[in-house]
Amino acid sequence: MLRMVRWAITVSVVQGVALLLLAQLVPGFSISADPTVLLVAFIYTLTQFVSWPLVYRISARVQPLLFPLIAIVLSGGLVYLISEVLIKVGLHSLRIDNVQTGIVLTLGLSASYTLFAGAFSLRDTDAYTWFVIERLRRTFPVINTEETPGTLFIEIDGLSAPLLQRALDDGWMPHLEAWQADGSYTLNEWETDLSSQTSASQAGILLGNNHNIPAFRWYDKPLQRLMVSSSMNAAKQLEDDLSSGDGLLRNGASRWNVFSGDAPDSLLTFSTVGVRNSGATRPYLTMWASPYMIMRTAALLIGDIFRERWQAWRQRREHVQPRVKRTFKYAMVRAATTTLMLELSQFMLLADMYRGVSSVYCTIFAYDEVAHHSGIDRTDAFKVLTRIDHMIGVLRRESAHAARPYHIIVLSDHGQSMGATFRQRNGKTLGNLVEELVSSEASIQVHDSAIEDRAAIRLSLEQALQSQLSPRSKRLVQSTLRHMQSIDEEAAEHEGTGKASADDVMVLASGNLGLISFPKFSRRLTFEEITEHSPRLISGLLANPDIGFVMVKSATEGALVLGRQGIRYLSNDEVTETDPLEHYPERAADHLRRTDSFDNAPDILVMSTVDPATNEVYAFEELVGSHGGLGGYQTRPFVYHPQRLWWPEEGIVGAESLHDLLLSWLDDSEAELGVLTSASRPFDAEWHAAAPAEHPSPVGAPSAN
Repeated sequence: MLRMVRWAITVSVVQGVALLLLAQLVPGFSISADPTVLLVAFIYTLTQFVSWPLVYRISARVQPLLFPLIAIVLSGGLVYLISEVLIKVGLHSLRIDNVQTGIVLTLGLSASYTLFAGAFSLRDTDAYTWFVIERLRRTFPVINTEETPGTLFIEIDGLSAPLLQRALDDGWMPHLEAWQADGSYTLNEWETDLSSQTSASQAGILLGNNHNIPAFRWYDKPLQRLMVSSSMNAAKQLEDDLSSGDGLLRNGASRWNVFSGDAPDSLLTFSTVGVRNSGATRPYLTMWASPYMIMRTAALLIGDIFRERWQAWRQRREHVQPRVKRTFKYAMVRAATTTLMLELSQFMLLADMYRGVSSVYCTIFAYDEVAHHSGIDRTDAFKVLTRIDHMIGVLRRESAHAARPYHIIVLSDHGQSMGATFRQRNGKTLGNLVEELVSSEASIQVHDSAIEDRAAIRLSLEQALQSQLSPRSKRLVQSTLRHMQSIDEEAAEHEGTGKASADDVMVLASGNLGLISFPKFSRRLTFEEITEHSPRLISGLLANPDIGFVMVKSATEGALVLGRQGIRYLSNDEVTETDPLEHYPERAADHLRRTDSFDNAPDILVMSTVDPATNEVYAFEELVGSHGGLGGYQTRPFVYHPQRLWWPEEGIVGAESLHDLLLSWLDDSEAELGVLTSASRPFDAEWHAAAPAEHPSPVGAPSAN
């Protein structure tokens, strides 16, 4: 009670100052600059408390999209009526001419408090509880409490297990840290597939199948079209192809995801946009019935835009490296991700709990967006984790008032790896490099650096021929050398440029994973055909020190991983000279074999170098935090879950295996979720028929501070 009194006094003071300012700005409104302004501000604050339940009930009876308009008009009318009442009782220090002026005052007062709260703390808990949570409690009164627990899956997009542990240890996420410290929650790490990005991981987690998703974007030769997995049409087609009807959310709800997981209740999900579903969308639209929520969200959006511009300027001033250019347009995109989407997510999940939805999966994109541009382990990104932690704390607190008990499971779909971009290190993009190396019919202009690089590659290959190579390795090396010699002789005779058109070659980037395809050919080209068609391409790629390896398919030897100093044959893992996968994750060969088996595998798969000392990779996109390929933290996501939920000792490799585990948790929640052990529920962790290998130990719990 005392806390509420202090909060009411603070709000009245802030509103009083706002009234004085509004009197100078709003025509038709005036107020005396004397102590009565505090009385008027207190009355207006009390009016908001008392009137919003009535305003909500009236506005909720109309078309949901009209909620904000109706609510604001009713609020403005109440403010005007109160001013008339005050004048009647002899308080003549204020004047409001009409209802329109009352509407402007309502918006102004809501904005003033939200800006004040945002300046000192994003957690205006009391106001949010009064205007939002109490309204939800009244809208969905708990009558028949379900005994079967529900589950909230909260995905923090792009956060790796090591960085989550650092955030817990350093106090950035106090709620999650407290649950880990008291032993109620534990943190486990799992390993992604290739590609380590949202569409591949969410297809595996939610649908139990992520076959034929080699990257974020790829050229699909069987379909003869470019696929971008975040597009709505592509997401719908992928879900139609991959779904068996037994998705993780077959009895639940999907929020802010790429795929629905077969949820009958799907909202803000790429694969189901425009598809009629049985979900009740009205509760989510009512978020905008309150001017408090409108102005709170608007104020936080503005605050985040200024925060981003300040943080970008500070990185430039302090010469932070690596960094990328951050524009005002990006600031608006970031603010929408870290404010609008976060606010909507919290509101939707609260409404889902009060409705008693059995299982909900919601993706939080805020950290991923900031980490891409600010850096994965910098203060800007950790501050976003603090806001996410606060949201999770609110959800856990409110689960005590929901229609059923809820288990909260926090997880990620992939991590991110740090590093300067390929363009920053080379002065050119991967596409620029390919353009220099590929020719169709025109003569090729040979650059000195390219000649020197090819010479270095030729020298290393010639030295390899002198070593104890297997006969098939010698054939591949000799073939490459012949084509290199031929193209060098041709380059010496001709001057000019042979520049491929978009119809000849397509270069696509997903973090430090690059895909090169030749769309004119209806099938995947072999290594031998590529060296015949574009003899400088593979050797030129490998000549670049920031390219770690390329994967191609030989007509005679199967899938090959080619590095500057060696070859790995994926058919039997034979290595010639230096293993190209030496500095990549232990299961890199397994992941590459799986991608090689896809119908739409690229003609050439390119991976940037990974620095073994720093774990840095060099993205083919202009992002300092990247994911999609191999190397660094990008393949090391997490599941943060109640300690009593079992985790297989052999670990989890691949999103499809994680799907099986999470689905078993949901299935057993109907019995007695939370007392399972690996002995009571066997689990097949075999991944894509690959032999199980030792999995990294789970990330340890921090010591209590």
